[in-house]
Amino acid sequence: MVSLKERKDALFKITHPYFSKIGFRFDKGIRNKYYRNEKELIYDLGFNFLIKSDFHTNSLLMISFKKVEEIVIEIGMPNNDLIPYKNGENYMITIKHPFYYQIYEQKFSQLDLKTVEDFEQWGHLILEYMEGEGKAFMEHYSYLPNVLKEMDRLEAEGKYWNEILVGLADYDFRGLIISKLCNDPNFNEKIKSRDEVFYNVPQLKEWVPYYEKLKERLKTIEPLHNNP
Repeated sequence: MVSLKERKDALFKITHPYFSKIGFRFDKGIRNKYYRNEKELIYDLGFNFLIKSDFHTNSLLMISFKKVEEIVIEIGMPNNDLIPYKNGENYMITIKHPFYYQIYEQKFSQLDLKTVEDFEQWGHLILEYMEGEGKAFMEHYSYLPNVLKEMDRLEAEGKYWNEILVGLADYDFRGLIISKLCNDPNFNEKIKSRDEVFYNVPQLKEWVPYYEKLKERLKTIEPLHNNP
């Protein structure tokens, strides 16, 4: 069998030129990833390669909104000192692109990632995504009020914010921060609904001190956007 390194080289031979052309850099760390660091946000698309199996995957695009994540890091969370993020060695993700995942996964599942040829096809599949739904995701959701609109759409349909927001209980932190930064007229209603969750779900007991700290911090946050 061709080595994983040779297969990865074939994949990146296809993807590197494209991502370089649109301003992304490549991180060879534990989680190989492409990222583009801008003034207010970071775009991210990462890979997960397994040494002992051929179950390799990639994420779709994700976005880190710097102002949102600065506050999340400041508030903290249980059982995580967040040192790499506080030191600027890494960044936390705010939103993910779930909407296209099922279509992408159908195409991806047809690949046999034991061969160089299929790693090359994987590279072309990523470029196809980036030129289509990926580009649309970047253009639409890099504007924070559009994230708020999606949060409201999900809530109106009885769904949860974590279909677009990243995190465990901290996805609710992100949602409230986004609401305040966007001068959301329904901000207080969102606080009330999260009170019901954090104060009544026993499994979230360890999160309550952080949630209360967040609510105090939210009082001092100045909106960055007008009501969408």
